[in-house]
Amino acid sequence: MMVVLATSCSLHAATKTHTRNDTVFFYKSWQQVFDLTPEVFLVNPYIEAETPFSIRILTDDDKAVDVLQKSGFIAVSYDGLWYANSSYLKSEFECDAYSFENLVPLYYNEKVAYITSLGDPSIKEILFAHDDEITFPIDYYYIDFKNNRVRKVTYRYLSELLEDYHDLQMRFEGMKDYKKRYMVEEFFFNYIERATDDVLRPYILDLVE
Repeated sequence: MMVVLATSCSLHAATKTHTRNDTVFFYKSWQQVFDLTPEVFLVNPYIEAETPFSIRILTDDDKAVDVLQKSGFIAVSYDGLWYANSSYLKSEFECDAYSFENLVPLYYNEKVAYITSLGDPSIKEILFAHDDEITFPIDYYYIDFKNNRVRKVTYRYLSELLEDYHDLQMRFEGMKDYKKRYMVEEFFFNYIERATDDVLRPYILDLVE
């Protein structure tokens, strides 16, 4: 599966929305994720979203969902979208995403995976923009299976990731605006592309049980 690239977005005041979905699939292992063989599925549950970056799965009898959550599933999928279970991330990894709740957007291929979250608007926007004009940037969190950690992709952490690809690291650190969010995003996706094509890089399934 191809990694889906995300861009920044604008949101109005957050409101809960409920939609019905035909089927939601639950996965308990990365092997199941890559084989597209879910452990179980729910037909016509509710999808509750306060933002596109945090959703919950609900049913008329939520005991079913409680059982699934306690069973330790790692991800769900529906309509071609993937979400990681934040409880799994926080329990199995040294995790920067400690404040995450519920299900969070997941993007992955055979060698790399990351999740996304709403970032904070700039101080200038908070002070001077109208509520409906505030832009919420996207924060990226890289899932490092080798070192068993989930790290927010800051310019410092990106420089660490790019140590595997020295030419990219030198180009990134040589940029005048390398600390700026847009530049971090650009070189993070450069890293994703390079790591994906790296024949020496282990597959995720080689790094997980």
